[in-house]
Amino acid sequence: MESDGDTIRTFSNKAKERLNQITVKAGGGRFVWDMRYPGYKTFPGMVFYGSPNLGPKAVPGKYQVRLTVNGQMQTQTFEILKDPRLATTPEDFQAQFDFLMKVRNKVTEANEGIINLRKIKEDLGYLKNKLGSDEKNKDMMDAIKKFEEELNTIENNIHQTKNQSVQDPLNYGIKLNNRLAHLMVEQAQGDFRPTKQGEEVRGKLSQMVDEELSKLKNTIDGNLYKINQMAKEKGVMFVN
Repeated sequence: MESDGDTIRTFSNKAKERLNQITVKAGGGRFVWDMRYPGYKTFPGMVFYGSPNLGPKAVPGKYQVRLTVNGQMQTQTFEILKDPRLATTPEDFQAQFDFLMKVRNKVTEANEGIINLRKIKEDLGYLKNKLGSDEKNKDMMDAIKKFEEELNTIENNIHQTKNQSVQDPLNYGIKLNNRLAHLMVEQAQGDFRPTKQGEEVRGKLSQMVDEELSKLKNTIDGNLYKINQMAKEKGVMFVN
């Protein structure tokens, strides 16, 4: 936890995500925190090039740790010290941390857009199966096709959907979410303030992500209600 008690990460023998799991056994135990905040949100099948999902390192300063065993809690404070060989100031550490958190959060926003978009496409696929090939449903099938095409365009602008393995980016390149994730890696390779160029790239890529997410919202708003109404008129249940 941070010094004010805000949770940074939680590890548990009951955690669902592998990265947050710990193994416990009777007797003494040892756990080492890597001093990093959580990385960005991911989705199934996501392949990024040169971008391991590592959250920003905690800045030097005071923190807390809480251990809960069988309902009993123990809390203790501790301090992360900077490498004494570094000339990096507290302000430098904080500036880097704030930059990396902004990038991490924007990658998460982009990936959440993909998750939402794919859920809608999945529901549209279910709806198409229910409608079948009956000619009387052609108007609705055309509306679904148009919606799917708009979703596919936005999806491919945010994420490189052709990348299925770690070698694929060499052939197909990377898109906005991966470009931001790689910027996060590049600007975390030392203990220094974000560079001017890094800040410019972050701003440009973040704006591009925001534009695509705005398009996504608009196309959902412009199509989903219409298709829901058409489905209702035809007696087909479809609610996203």
